[in-house]
Amino acid sequence: MKSRVLVLCLVIFAYFYYNNGAAQSEDSNKNKFRQRQATDDAIGYPNLDEDDLLNTQCPQHLELRWQTEVSSSIFASPLIADINSDGKLEVVVPSFVHYLEVLEGSDGEKMPGWPAFHQSTVHSSPLLYDIDKDGVREIVLATYNGEVLFFRVSGYLMSDKLEIPRLKVRKDWYVGLQSDPVDRSHPDVHDEQLVQEAHLNSLTHKNGIAHGANTSHTEAQLESDGSSHAMHEADLNRSGSSVSTPKEPQNIVNISNIISEEKINGSQIDMDDSVSKDLNSTVGSGLEKVVNTNNGTTTGRRLLEESKANSKEEVHVATVENDGDLEADAAASFDLFQDDDELSDQYNYDYDDYVDEKQWGEEEWTEVQHEKVEDYVHIDAHVLNTPVIADIDQDGVSEMVVAVSYFFDHEYYDNPEHLKELGDSITIGKYVAGGIVVFDLETKQVKWSTQLDQSTDTGDFRAYIYSSPTVVDLDGDGNMDILVGTSFGLFYVLDHKGKLPETFCIIYSSSVLRMLVLGITSVSAGNVREKFPLEMAEIQGAVIAADINDDGKIELVTTDTHGNVAAWTTQGKEIWETHLKSLIPQGPVVGDVDGDGHTDIVVPTLSGNIHVLSGKDGSAVRPYPYRTHGRIMNQLLLVDLSKRGEKKKGLTIVTTSFDGYLYLIDGPTSCADVVDIGETSYSMVLADNVDGGDDLDLVVTTMNGNVFCFSTPAPHHPLKAWRVPNQGRNNVANRFNRQGIYVTPSSRAFRDEEGKNFWVELDIVDKYRFPSGSQAPYNVTISLLVPGNYQGERTIKQNHIFDRDGIHRVKLPTVGVRTAGTVLVEMVDKNGIHFSDDFSLTFHLYYYKLLKWLLVLPMLGMFGVLVILRPHEAMPLPSFSRNTDL
Repeated sequence: MKSRVLVLCLVIFAYFYYNNGAAQSEDSNKNKFRQRQATDDAIGYPNLDEDDLLNTQCPQHLELRWQTEVSSSIFASPLIADINSDGKLEVVVPSFVHYLEVLEGSDGEKMPGWPAFHQSTVHSSPLLYDIDKDGVREIVLATYNGEVLFFRVSGYLMSDKLEIPRLKVRKDWYVGLQSDPVDRSHPDVHDEQLVQEAHLNSLTHKNGIAHGANTSHTEAQLESDGSSHAMHEADLNRSGSSVSTPKEPQNIVNISNIISEEKINGSQIDMDDSVSKDLNSTVGSGLEKVVNTNNGTTTGRRLLEESKANSKEEVHVATVENDGDLEADAAASFDLFQDDDELSDQYNYDYDDYVDEKQWGEEEWTEVQHEKVEDYVHIDAHVLNTPVIADIDQDGVSEMVVAVSYFFDHEYYDNPEHLKELGDSITIGKYVAGGIVVFDLETKQVKWSTQLDQSTDTGDFRAYIYSSPTVVDLDGDGNMDILVGTSFGLFYVLDHKGKLPETFCIIYSSSVLRMLVLGITSVSAGNVREKFPLEMAEIQGAVIAADINDDGKIELVTTDTHGNVAAWTTQGKEIWETHLKSLIPQGPVVGDVDGDGHTDIVVPTLSGNIHVLSGKDGSAVRPYPYRTHGRIMNQLLLVDLSKRGEKKKGLTIVTTSFDGYLYLIDGPTSCADVVDIGETSYSMVLADNVDGGDDLDLVVTTMNGNVFCFSTPAPHHPLKAWRVPNQGRNNVANRFNRQGIYVTPSSRAFRDEEGKNFWVELDIVDKYRFPSGSQAPYNVTISLLVPGNYQGERTIKQNHIFDRDGIHRVKLPTVGVRTAGTVLVEMVDKNGIHFSDDFSLTFHLYYYKLLKWLLVLPMLGMFGVLVILRPHEAMPLPSFSRNTDL
């Protein structure tokens, strides 16, 4: 039956393709979306006038609290959390190579027992989860080599870990494939550049020219129109990136295979023979694809190595990436962080002074031996983003959703011994894939998996997944949907079940046949929602889910490397789109930037422009865009930096730029204050009361391995905190004066509790929407995590549903042992958007104070009695001498 369906669909495709080719080519020229280009990336950055930049009219008065150097570059954003329940915050830093570090928030000192060693590199931020149910949340770290590790708060690497299975595919799956088998002439965004390339490549195909190999669902092409723009690609490897040579645009029309059959077989995921051999199953452009413009300066997401493209015309570019010697004045500027008398000598150290070389294990990572199966190959799994932890199917057990990239690391297999282990017939560049793997955190086993795309690494698009998945309830059924964008230019929405019909044949048409997709799946594949995937250019930033137009409903926003920003309904219908003319490396953030009462979307770009768009229609909010003097590669921070007593509307945009400055841009006016840190950064600036004072602090990490903590004059508030890029799960919106939940100051104060119960006071904030109203009901879960020698359930949970915002009081039990604990408060609104807050406290730890008084008070009482009853007149001391004359 399956073979009959396959043959039938192929016949239909062949008929429409050969009879409607001319119509497709004509329609391609009319599609405005595919004709767009990231033209701003071809313009050099403006000359940097440091005097003008530093002489700001809107100073924010930042002060450097502390600075610490870690073991290597910091690519992923850190995590701010109280990991040991002592009432003080720590900064968990994932250095790029081998070490996970934890710094004291008060002074930046290394915590005892840290850093912790592992064998991999890291592209993801740390998370917290109690994997062993002992009442203490472990630090979770997904590594490049396809493992999820768990570290205790002491720095001990646990034996428990999650291993992502390899992907099993046929060795000859790519035979006969064309460079890009997807009809890209009708994308779901209006990109004229993609349309032109589709038309050009279709003509090339008709002339009998064939190139490369690549397969996909539906996708978008990154490179430009046949002009002399160079393209170079940096292939991701275990320590950075390597440069491949430019290539010409390649032909594009063919069928594609949405999902190939997968089976969880021991430690392997299988792809069905009949599908993987004959069909194309697609993917995005390379993990490190870089779009080099005329000046050779712009780039896609790069890691540690910055590639340099040849350019015919030299253009001055403002950047801190300079291999030459610094001028004397420039070199002296770095003394700000080294010789300042106000900083303690403890910060002027070399990292080698405190690194114990004995902590280093075997640095060389060795892949587990590959299973040898005739006609098949097992592709190594890699994680290039941060996973998400959530109970996606409401079964009471949390799952971990991981977006996985499958490929053979070129640096590792450059070793002939490693390559030999694969077999002589394997060309490692022919195997790249992407997919979603979901782990059950109770059993620590794969619950289900879905392969999304597959490609070679020589095509125009390769099947990597840069961005973290987003989980949110799109249809109100209580179960979470999984949103992810791929570098193939596809935006997927999968449900929570992990099942698809046994056989399906989809014909996507618009007056003619646009694309034919065939696939045969098993129960291991996630269910792709109707109308999805949607097609754009390469997607590097995360898909965001938020109420962007204040209508009380969730909208979805995607961005791509051509500079397209598109807003969609949850059913996949376009609301609006706009073109920013520059590569967008990160997902947007959401908030009322200018203080006008309406939600805005803030987008960083490679050109250095920061765009603020109206959430209602995508129009530009004036006076933006704001232009920095270098590319912006990190997610932006939106925060209220109003000083005490100051009545100020709007938010402040905080970001680093590759010109070496930290920018603090006033939302309503776009007036900026800058701090010269002299280093570049890919990680987000985080905010919280890190040093234990009463003000808000900013944490900045750099590719030089430095961690800076700056204090601001703004008072701290729990809803101003931004401790991790997605704020825990799916929230990229500013919460202060918008929406959220927090524990009031009186309840969150670090204290010792006695008795049988204690009260926690919660404040639910939801006041920014008008006239759509609130997002009630609010589903609130309060978890008391109790470590130590407590014999009961280590996690005590209470669930409450509130139908209004405001202050609510909840009673929690006090445990009867001496221990510390953490109270975790989580809220999900009617749209499935997640909010959280937590605080620490102790139980019965200070009973010795009572014991002290029980011992001291009786002694003091006796002494007092003696003093009171002592004689008031002098009396001779008794004498036993017989001489009475004395």
